[in-house]
Amino acid sequence: MSGGVGGRVSGAFTALGAGASRVVQRYLPDAFIFALLLTFVTMGLAVGLTPSGPAAVAAQWGEGFWYVITFSMQASLALLTGWALADSPPVKRVLGRLATVPSSQRQAILLTAVVGQLVGLFHWGMVLVVGGIFAREVGIAMDRKDIAVHYPLVVATAYAGLLPWHQGLSGASYLLSATSGHFLEDSIGVIPVSATMFTTANLVVVGGVVAVTIVLMPLMGPEEERLTIPAETLRSGEAEIATDGGHSVAPHRDGSSALKDALVDSRLLCIGTGLLMWGYLGYLFATSPFTEVININLFISAMLGLGFVFHTTFRSFFDVFRDAIEGASQVIIQFQFYGGIMGIMAASGLAELIASTAAEYAGETTWYLLVFLSAGTVNFFVPSGGGQWTVTGELLVNATQNIPGTDVETMMIAFAMGDQWTNMIQPFWAIPVLGIAGLSIRDMMGYVAVLFVFSGIVFGIGTLLMGYGVL
Repeated sequence: MSGGVGGRVSGAFTALGAGASRVVQRYLPDAFIFALLLTFVTMGLAVGLTPSGPAAVAAQWGEGFWYVITFSMQASLALLTGWALADSPPVKRVLGRLATVPSSQRQAILLTAVVGQLVGLFHWGMVLVVGGIFAREVGIAMDRKDIAVHYPLVVATAYAGLLPWHQGLSGASYLLSATSGHFLEDSIGVIPVSATMFTTANLVVVGGVVAVTIVLMPLMGPEEERLTIPAETLRSGEAEIATDGGHSVAPHRDGSSALKDALVDSRLLCIGTGLLMWGYLGYLFATSPFTEVININLFISAMLGLGFVFHTTFRSFFDVFRDAIEGASQVIIQFQFYGGIMGIMAASGLAELIASTAAEYAGETTWYLLVFLSAGTVNFFVPSGGGQWTVTGELLVNATQNIPGTDVETMMIAFAMGDQWTNMIQPFWAIPVLGIAGLSIRDMMGYVAVLFVFSGIVFGIGTLLMGYGVL
């Protein structure tokens, strides 16, 4: 195959991925420095493009630092509960067994892509952890088989599982708009996810993006100069395997009472609590249509309940939860810095300027494309689907209602596409994956930047098809 058309195509994509990776390794700063630089860029744009002066912009940043505290708490809990579930013994055993299936680099990357896309469609927070764990397990399994795989590409493929998240089951704008009392209820009412998440347009486009990811990522695998799993990551991963997941179920005796230990280590109490939570959820879903009642708070409850059941003891759960807080600490802290950026964009009118510029040039057939592009632009500065929806949702809704032939539900799908798209060039959400996998942001970001380009073509075509009424 290497001498035919397929080999030339694969070689072209390999060169493309390697070139993008070299550029990123040379120029991309660390994630936190990136957030600070983005803060200063946003301040400069606000001063230059809006009526706000430097002092006003500084005040907007300070006030916006806590602008998203409610959603940042929800998003943090979604990430942490998803992390705890992904790092539970049953899930890790399944991932470990799956990781032994591939017998070549291309198979390893292909399987990582499939696992990442499926988990990403289920839960955006969970894929950041499952992806990191699975990439590491693949690296360990391939090392044991003496098969050289390009580990940074495996990790990049795992992170690419975040690409379809906003069109999946944990899509923030979909779930927020389906929650009674949301901030736009007076103008659009409560929109069930059956009108957004489960529409033909949403399913067709997200299916196309998943397919592109699964095909594209293995094509970038190099035949030479493969960087295998780092020795330190290999040792730590094998140590966890040796202890059946890395979290001891034996009591940590620290002078606490026997009764306290018995309660913390009680399987009956932990599993019972999880089943109690799922009993309530089961009752709720049995008495009301799932697509009409599911929202972000219930999603967090579901993850928490499953976490209790899968860990079987509170000690195991909170040991992992403690690790999750440590691993996600940069994300949690950076949420507030991005909240400051969001405050500038909202109060100065910069976000409104981006969205209104899109609306000014929009027609019935191009509105959804422009929504996609504007959402992608804003997400680069505010990498939070729910946060961005809070800032720009009202303007997008008003513009949609004033453009004949368009509807709010389809606009929300286009918004979701743009919001998730630029995560492939924004390092914020890669932090948990990289922490588990043992790499830096520069090692893998070039490969997802290539995916950014090709997925953008799919998204763009999808929004035009929606605009012309084909989807």
